[in-house]
Amino acid sequence: MVTEYSRGRLHSINVLISKLPNSIKYSFIWIFKFEYSKLFLVPSLVLNIVFDDIHKLHSDPSGRHPENPWRLEYALSALRDSSAWSHITIHNTPEAKVDLLKLIHDEDYIRLIERESRLGFHYIDNDTYVAEHTFNVAARFTTAAYDSSIRSLENRELWLIMPRPGGHHAGRSGWAMGAPTLGFCIFNYAAMAAKSLLDRGLRVLIIDFDAHHGNGTQDIFWYEPRALHFDIHEEDIYPGTGYVDDIGGESAEGSKINVPLPAYSGDQQYMWVIERVLKPLIESFRPDAIVVSAGFDAHVGDPLTLLRATEKTYEAIGGLLRDLWVEGRIKALVSNLEGGYGEGLRRGFTSYIEALLGIRRYSGGIEPREPPDRILGELRKILSKYWGIGV
Repeated sequence: MVTEYSRGRLHSINVLISKLPNSIKYSFIWIFKFEYSKLFLVPSLVLNIVFDDIHKLHSDPSGRHPENPWRLEYALSALRDSSAWSHITIHNTPEAKVDLLKLIHDEDYIRLIERESRLGFHYIDNDTYVAEHTFNVAARFTTAAYDSSIRSLENRELWLIMPRPGGHHAGRSGWAMGAPTLGFCIFNYAAMAAKSLLDRGLRVLIIDFDAHHGNGTQDIFWYEPRALHFDIHEEDIYPGTGYVDDIGGESAEGSKINVPLPAYSGDQQYMWVIERVLKPLIESFRPDAIVVSAGFDAHVGDPLTLLRATEKTYEAIGGLLRDLWVEGRIKALVSNLEGGYGEGLRRGFTSYIEALLGIRRYSGGIEPREPPDRILGELRKILSKYWGIGV
């Protein structure tokens, strides 16, 4: 049992740890924690975040586009005001390694973005714009995703990329799976992180909880059985993909698990998916590494979607990932910020990070509720057939 006294002592120790030089803080510093009347040793975690003001060079001069520099400034400001800030180290983006882009995107598409960026600000489809520096900005953040995944693996470090523009709608040739636009995205950061880990022989779980389906990521790994892509999103909105029966290509069937939720779904439905689908999948797949497409537009305060998740959902996801990391069950863990255009960037984002660091935990109290039969029926068949999971 954790007493108020022991909580206070732990807080004091964590404050002292947070003030240590980074060279010391990066090491595994062990603290005491009483739980269930037993003594455990729990690591004090540090989160490395890639944030760079270079993102401001990708912008709509009118300021009217929802994917704008304000998003990252708002999210970072919320982090500064949170209890997580003393556990965070900020890094700039590295120089772009353009050749790396060929690992996940066709060369023709890479050249297209480079060419279009030179023309200055304009729209390349009905949703997505480029500016003079878009190519370099997106390439630098993509390089950061690659480098961060390796550092997470080799140094056992937690990493999170805060890029602009977004990434998970960008497929191998850009426009993916019949989607009419790129959905604000240029290059796919999560796919780059996953690819670097796959190339090192790891089995990779990609968790995408953005409100929009990660069609670009699914396209890139459609035929890759070692990449289990789990995607929970709102049904019947852009990009119009991510149906339950989209399970992967030949030799990779069952490695793509899509859970579309109806509009107005909230914490109850998310908790059901986490407990009855995601956790059993982790047990069955046994990933070596996890890459997260962390979108916060499913938050009840987001203006672009009709989902109703609250901080509880993001606490539950962040806490699950932290437990896997602390228990040594995964070798690398990299998160990539995706969508979020309102309160989700402040409340959902900070809740996820605080839970990832162990500063806060999901306290329960949400009764899981299964999705409608039209979704549940097909989902049951797929989980049973490919993973031996009964829901």
